[in-house]
Amino acid sequence: MTDKPEIQPPFVDIPGLANFRDIGGWPIEDGKGIVKGTVRKGIFYRGPDTTTVTDEGVLKLRELGVTTDFDLRSKGQIEKAGGFKDLEGIQRVWCPAFPDGEYSPEKAAARYVLYASDGAEGIVEAFTEILTHGAPACRTMLLHIAAMSPESPTACYIHCTTGNNRSGVFVGIILSLLGVKPELIAAEYKLSDIGLQPIREAVVDRLMKSPVFARSGGGGRERAERMVGARPESMLAMLEMVERKWGGAEGYVKTMCGLTNEEVAKVRKVLGYCKRQRDIITVIYLLG
Repeated sequence: MTDKPEIQPPFVDIPGLANFRDIGGWPIEDGKGIVKGTVRKGIFYRGPDTTTVTDEGVLKLRELGVTTDFDLRSKGQIEKAGGFKDLEGIQRVWCPAFPDGEYSPEKAAARYVLYASDGAEGIVEAFTEILTHGAPACRTMLLHIAAMSPESPTACYIHCTTGNNRSGVFVGIILSLLGVKPELIAAEYKLSDIGLQPIREAVVDRLMKSPVFARSGGGGRERAERMVGARPESMLAMLEMVERKWGGAEGYVKTMCGLTNEEVAKVRKVLGYCKRQRDIITVIYLLG
């Protein structure tokens, strides 16, 4: 077994895809803080865009049972990347977190400023924009999950560009909706620091050469590295904002995404897993 942390569980070694991981296995608590189960494994994966995935990687995705790929990228990002890659046997569902007009170079530069800011205030503002503009995307994903059979669900994959912020925001909402406590959701988000290690330098270099980054004020390598990072305090602050603004994840998906009580219950049934002690993962090391 390899000692590389970026390809040990919950990461999955998919050739050509860094930061690919399963969001399952996290403890689900009831309203009293008692663990009643876990997030189901092998159903919902997150990671980067599929442009660089190899043929072997596509085969492994199919072996995992992935049948649906949710692409959160904007039209401009996809065009800049040379288009999207068709994955044989996997349906691509384009559900951009931002509509065309909201991902102009000027607006993207403004978000870069927020992503790279010190503290959590700026990035929470950026996350709020993702949740506001991306509510239709979140609805698409949740209704897809709700329509699955709880007895035999198929696997799906959510990605943005690096699989960090946009993907992380919606994964945070889903885990919170299921009943995973905020500290563990923040720990899951922080895993991107591990998952992106093999490509971090290349991503930072590309970012520093970006005209959009320059338009946002530049700021050198340290600022670019903050944009690529996944600070747990950012996710904790986002979840606090969701609680204040919408009354929590359930309030968000009902108010902003238009889900009914029945649909929320179906999502929980598909992605939740009844309590079995051997399925409750140890997460202490993730919080260290």
